[in-house]
Amino acid sequence: MRPLVWLAFNSMSARTRAHAILAVLGLGGLLWFPATLTGQARVKDLVIAAGMAGEAWRGDFTAIAVPQIDSTEHAEAWIGEWSVNGIFTLLSRKHSRVEATLDAGLRQFATGGFQLRNYAPREHTGSLTTKLMHSIRGGRAGTFNGEATVRMRGITDHPPMPLYLSPGYEIYRLGAGYQKSVRGMSADVTLTGEGADYTAPALLSNLDLLDRRSVTLEAGAGRRFYRTPDTPNEDDEGEYSGFRVFGTYRYHSYPKQALEQVPRVDHATGLGGTYELRTTRLDLTVTIDGTRNRSNSGRVEYNRGRVDAKMVLWECWRDFDLDLAATLARKRYIDPGQDALVPGEEADNESSLYATITRSLGPRVNGSFRVGWQKVETNFNGAYYSRFGGAFFLRVRPAR
Repeated sequence: MRPLVWLAFNSMSARTRAHAILAVLGLGGLLWFPATLTGQARVKDLVIAAGMAGEAWRGDFTAIAVPQIDSTEHAEAWIGEWSVNGIFTLLSRKHSRVEATLDAGLRQFATGGFQLRNYAPREHTGSLTTKLMHSIRGGRAGTFNGEATVRMRGITDHPPMPLYLSPGYEIYRLGAGYQKSVRGMSADVTLTGEGADYTAPALLSNLDLLDRRSVTLEAGAGRRFYRTPDTPNEDDEGEYSGFRVFGTYRYHSYPKQALEQVPRVDHATGLGGTYELRTTRLDLTVTIDGTRNRSNSGRVEYNRGRVDAKMVLWECWRDFDLDLAATLARKRYIDPGQDALVPGEEADNESSLYATITRSLGPRVNGSFRVGWQKVETNFNGAYYSRFGGAFFLRVRPAR
């Protein structure tokens, strides 16, 4: 573990290192103070994972964010992956709960198929989220939710196309919400502010165009139909089916994209719905949403639709679990003659399908084999990239 942590830390920029240290110190403080004052801090879940993946990439997806000197139509990569994921209950009282979620990962690539040289990109990611849930007057007046999140991503030795890796970033998010049951329905509203800064090396200064400041307002209503009369608790929600409809408004400002000295500003409205089904053998979630984006820059105005589906079959065959995830996204720009866009900013048409088979190998160990396919394409010049691959992971839950 020590060489892995040191390798990830040493590959960070000076600013990212400082933020990483602050995040670790902040997590330590969050864990220490509640434990000191109340003795209630505990590890709710902790997973350490390691795996190996092989992927094949194909396409001619052009991007101003990536140098194209050594681009090729076909490339492949072997990838070593390591990650740590933990959920910590910092405070648990009758009407209040504070939880922290920590995710950290490292992926090391060994590539082939390029003409000038084979690249060795390294991707390190990390996120820290703290959530507060407080029942107002014992829940009779609703529930208040607060959330603070820091997310970081860094890429070294960035490869050219078609091996597309989204650029590094630092994202800071702060949100607050309120939820209340009204006549058997659950109504909620959430306000979130976010700042995203993309790390731009000297040779890739155009990445600064992605920097944005956002405000999102979301309101929704839904209902669950439980199959058992028992009241669910925080660890076991029971068997149910349910739905939720929601509407969103998003304000995005891009300070580095100026139009006649005026920063680019987008206003996006959206509608959507989610269906959930949970039984002892099946978890199913389907989300459908649409977005209408309008801007003071006509070239980025678009209409977009997206469908996400996820299904988990527990013990579908002997001791094996099956996890399926699929995405279908389609976008149409109002101005079909706009210039090429930056991937990651205006996400293009996307189709993906992933299947994972998991089996328990011991009391706290399981193994997973995953195969996946993804294709991302533009609708203004036909450029695209696709990838197909498989991976094997071992996941360990240390004794708590």
